[in-house]
Amino acid sequence: MRFSQTDLRILEQLANVNKDIKNIAVVINKSDKQIYKSCQKLKNLGFITLNKRKIEPRKLTHITLLLQLLATYPNIIQHISGSGLQILMALLQPKNVEQIMLETGLKKSVIYDKIKQNINVSILIQDKSHKYVINEKIWKNLKDFLKEYKKYEEITDIRVPANSTIYFKNDYEIIFSNKGDQDAVLTGFSAYPNYGLKLLLPTNFYYLPKKTLSVQEIFLHSLYIIDKEKDNRYFVYASLFYLKFKHDFSTILHPALKKIKKILNGKSIEGYPKLEELKEKAELYDITI
Repeated sequence: MRFSQTDLRILEQLANVNKDIKNIAVVINKSDKQIYKSCQKLKNLGFITLNKRKIEPRKLTHITLLLQLLATYPNIIQHISGSGLQILMALLQPKNVEQIMLETGLKKSVIYDKIKQNINVSILIQDKSHKYVINEKIWKNLKDFLKEYKKYEEITDIRVPANSTIYFKNDYEIIFSNKGDQDAVLTGFSAYPNYGLKLLLPTNFYYLPKKTLSVQEIFLHSLYIIDKEKDNRYFVYASLFYLKFKHDFSTILHPALKKIKKILNGKSIEGYPKLEELKEKAELYDITI
């Protein structure tokens, strides 16, 4: 989720015990309408409660950490607004620009601009492998917030029921599973029967917003699911789908796909199915390896 500078400046005021909407509007030089709009957004995201003209922070770990950060370092707003927060959350583990692009879906130019901005204030450094990572020695409080917020984001989203499992999301789309029927598009393994692979699944996999998905999108969503589920059955299903339509997947870049290709080339990866198992399953579906 992206936060505008106005959203974050409201939270900064809240961190400094200014809870009155009209006072906040005066201090940050925005109209009441702009402040109410941002406050409604922050309420929907679960950051604040809104009661007439007063706001209160919700008592959750990531919110407390963010307010402490904003109170101590108000200039951090320009670094975590817009796409900044998304990029920094991706860099909780060292990554190069291509890996950040894969995880966030952001353009290379946007990522480079934010990296440069963050290096200038020592938020980011490069490790020995020349990957970017958060400078924990100086910005431990920022990293603590990012870790807690990422954990919260991975399990919570207002677009899906509370009992759903989320596999991927950004501001525009979300992939999730739920055992019930949902007003969403079936994707991933739940869409495989439409392509000749009938499976017995313990849950349904969905995509929002509703639209017609391409075979490439369905396969990519399967890879997102594999990342979180760590279930070899899903790895096998995705491998079969890849074998059936691999000529359509030449532009897809994902670590799980690299593992599938290695195993299909006869290499063993600890904890993953071997080529013999894939061959047995492929035979059942009349798929040639």
